[in-house]
Amino acid sequence: PYYVPYRRAVEAAGAEAIELPPGTSDLPQVEGLLLPGGWDVDPSFYGEKADEKVGPIDHDLDVTELRLFRQAREQAIPILGICRGQQVINVAMGGSLIQHLEDHDVRGQGRSHLAHTIEVDPSSELGRAAGEHRIRVNSLHHQAIRQLAPGLQQTAKGEDGTVEGVESDDGLIVAVQCHPEELTTDLPWARKLFERFVARAREVRRHQG
Repeated sequence: PYYVPYRRAVEAAGAEAIELPPGTSDLPQVEGLLLPGGWDVDPSFYGEKADEKVGPIDHDLDVTELRLFRQAREQAIPILGICRGQQVINVAMGGSLIQHLEDHDVRGQGRSHLAHTIEVDPSSELGRAAGEHRIRVNSLHHQAIRQLAPGLQQTAKGEDGTVEGVESDDGLIVAVQCHPEELTTDLPWARKLFERFVARAREVRRHQG
């Protein structure tokens, strides 16, 4: 059930969603990879010991998503990262994470509760989807990017400086710290973020065609 909102958002944007369970060794023939939210990333992947406030860790899931991410990069297909997905991308590319942030996980108020405002680079993919440089987002995380990985640009930040969005230099990776899959029925920017991801995937398929 956790992945249902992601599937709905992808399907509403006009694409078929395929779930890849932990342990998947090879990326199937797909046009795009979505890395969803979920458990904390094992800090050993960025060379640190786990703080006592690190939540549940699923080592198999980490290994699977890191491997699928690298395969997607080799195939040069678009990648969309959401919450944990943004963190997996950053770790895979050589960055690190803040293991615990106070006051960011407010899921007690509902998964679609707009908790705070972020500033968005208007020229970024998120900025184009939003059509404005400040948007309200939901906040369901207690970890965030510390050291930004080489090859990534920060495209959005929270009022407290938290990295709220990143993109790769080649434009194929777009990631956000919030959960747009919970907001697609209410907020046009969240819907457009998925639509633009699907459009990028179609474009790649046309070129590879």
